[in-house]
Parts: sequence; C-alpha cells; structure tokens
Amino acid sequence: MITSFQTLNLKKILVLFLVPLTVFSLFFYKNFTNPFTKKGDVIPEVEEKVSVFQTALRPIYGTPKRIIIDSLDLKIDVISVGVDLDGYLETPKDWNIAGWYKNSARPSESGNMLIDGHYDNSYGNPAAFWKLKNLKPGDKVSILDSYGRSYDYTVVNSYYVYINDPARLKVLESSGNIPALTLITCGGVWNAAKQTYNERLVVGAELVQKN
Repeated sequence: MITSFQTLNLKKILVLFLVPLTVFSLFFYKNFTNPFTKKGDVIPEVEEKVSVFQTALRPIYGTPKRIIIDSLDLKIDVISVGVDLDGYLETPKDWNIAGWYKNSARPSESGNMLIDGHYDNSYGNPAAFWKLKNLKPGDKVSILDSYGRSYDYTVVNSYYVYINDPARLKVLESSGNIPALTLITCGGVWNAAKQTYNERLVVGAELVQKN
C-alpha cells in the first residue's frame, strides 16, 4: 500500500526526471532541427558572406586613357569630358587629345563608350581625329584603360550626320548589353557663320576581346 508520503516522493522524482528531459528535448530540437531550414530561408551570416563574395566578383572597369589605331598609325591620349551649358558634348582644349564622355560606358563595359576629338585646329591643320575618316568596317581600334589593360574593338560602321538632324542624338544612346565604342569628330563643310562644320563623322565599333 502506497502512503501519501510515498506518493509525494514519487511526484518529486517525476518532476526531477521531467525537467532534465525537457531541457534535453529543447537542446536536441535546437541543435538538430535548426540546420534544416525551410526552403527559401537564408541564414543572415551566410547571406552576408555571399553578398561580400558577389561584390568581390564584380568586374572592375578602368577609364579609357589611350586610343591606338594601327591601320592609321594613330596613338591618341584620352581625358574625361562632360557636356557644356548648352548640352553639347565637350571636346578637349588640346587639339591632339581625345575626350571620353565620363557618363558613358567604360572599356569592356556593356553600353556605349563615347569618345570625341577635333578634326583640325583653328589653323586648319590636322588634329587628333583627322585620320578617322579613313576607318572602314573591319578595322581594329584598341583602347588602353587606366589599369594598363588593352581592349580591341572592331569597326562596324562609319557615317556622317548633319548637326541639325534630330537623328544625330541616336549616336549617344546606349547599345544595351553590347560593349560598344562610338568615335565622333567633325566633317562635311566648314560653316564660317557658326564656326563649325555642318556634319559629324560617327564611327561605331564593338568589343572583340580583352588583351
């Protein structure tokens, strides 16, 4: 026969037994179920490491520093330019240097890389892009960037646009996912009243390879 005293002791034993069992169950659940997260769940620490890793894998683009066109025996330094107060693309003050529009694509980057240069100087002597009119489809244009890397572009077209033609602005548009290069200089007939040529020569090229 079990006395009330024995019953009380039995309850204490059960309570003492259940407490460790509960703690053990929580430990077991925490350490053996947490590793198996639901599909779509991302552990913050892992997500942070992946983010850092992806950032490290992003390509590093330099700015164009030199244009080399072997077929024209041409080697021209490049500086960054913007737009003037009237919204026109600026050209370098130095007649023999080309200007890369700083808001356009960089070497090997998807998009349109815009580089302009003078056709001649104020005395009518040849300037940076004087020989550009002799480029033809298939010719190679090499761009050297600020990291010393060289990129080859192949000419795909060459044409003139009138400065008053609204369609001339299309040359400034992005080429989408294609790493493209657009070279611009003056052409056509000199307009003394406006102190500029009446046309612009546009040479389009696309990336072939990185050297």
